[in-house]
Amino acid sequence: QNSFQYFKAGRQLLDITEYRDLTSLQAVCFMILFLQASANIRTCYSYIGIALRAAVRLGLHRSVSVKFNPIELETRKRIFWVVRKMDVHVSTILGLPSMLSEDDIDQTYPMAVDDEFITKDGILSMPKNYICLMHGANAHMRLGHIMLKVMKYIYPVKVTTHGDNHTYMVSHSKIRELERDLQKWMEALPDAYRPGGEAAIEVER
Repeated sequence: QNSFQYFKAGRQLLDITEYRDLTSLQAVCFMILFLQASANIRTCYSYIGIALRAAVRLGLHRSVSVKFNPIELETRKRIFWVVRKMDVHVSTILGLPSMLSEDDIDQTYPMAVDDEFITKDGILSMPKNYICLMHGANAHMRLGHIMLKVMKYIYPVKVTTHGDNHTYMVSHSKIRELERDLQKWMEALPDAYRPGGEAAIEVER
């Protein structure tokens, strides 16, 4: 109950259709996470739409050449890909289309570097055998790309029609393509994130 009161208060303090800065967009992301955790998925979908369009308006979907310091640059990447990941996840649950085409995105994934190693002056080296949490976050984002292909190939909106008959067919080559994508994704996982082994405490959290 207290969490819902905080959510209502935050919504009243913030006109989510008018924000123009990263901090406000981050606040909306937390509101979306609250709605998702509360199983309020349909309202969550609406808020994701607002957040995604704000991110596009801020140019977060583009790989920009403007000079940002490393903290600003990585923050822009992380915010965009978090919103994008939530869009793919919730859209898939509801059986609705994703709100941004892959062809409109050229933003790169965040660097696989955790917060404490990113400064305004540059990126610091991580210690050997350090378990980077951003590796896991990036892997989850890449999995969303495969999910979009699953929705496109396995659950298409348009199906082949012959008169009044609707024929639903799935290409075997597309199935094999998805299997290869998943295999490559699995092989690219760092050892700490591979299933079947004993996860480090940082990953379990």
